[in-house]
Amino acid sequence: MTDFTLSSGSICRPHRSPWGAFPTRSFGVSTGVSSAAIPLGRLVTLDYTEAGNSSNAQYVKGSTSNDNHFYLVGVSAEVTPSTAGIGQQISVWEANPMVEFRAVTKFGTLQSSHVGLAKTLHRDSSLDIAYVDLSASTASDFRVLVTGLVDAQGDSGGFVTFRFLTNSYSQGSTRISSTPYLAFYR
Repeated sequence: MTDFTLSSGSICRPHRSPWGAFPTRSFGVSTGVSSAAIPLGRLVTLDYTEAGNSSNAQYVKGSTSNDNHFYLVGVSAEVTPSTAGIGQQISVWEANPMVEFRAVTKFGTLQSSHVGLAKTLHRDSSLDIAYVDLSASTASDFRVLVTGLVDAQGDSGGFVTFRFLTNSYSQGSTRISSTPYLAFYR
């Protein structure tokens, strides 16, 4: 059993694709990026408002949400400087429900029982990395489905593989959210 020490280099990244090469897309960055760089491995969402009238909906921004990202496009495949202007292109690893990503974990040790469970993908703001919260149990925060263990069972801070959930599931007769989690997949 290993206790991994997480660092700013422990980023979320692609793991496996059924097509071999991992799907990437280029998007223009939003005006909000001019005040904040998008680092490698940051979740990237459409700059969209719930009212649906955003003039920046065609652009992307780095997600600053700790849990509940909506309209997720993918994970930043490159760094965008803080001086980026609107429309500057950024390469993004696409959050396609058919592909798997890998991320470190927190708040528990890796167990085979985690495979197949929906979990929360949090953001550690001090390290600026995304991680899978193994202790999360709030269904409205679930955004990923754990598909495997990369590191050994019993390790803490180790990597798991996951797929992004496309939308919320219902709890009994109550729908958790009608807002899509992924921008281009329902």
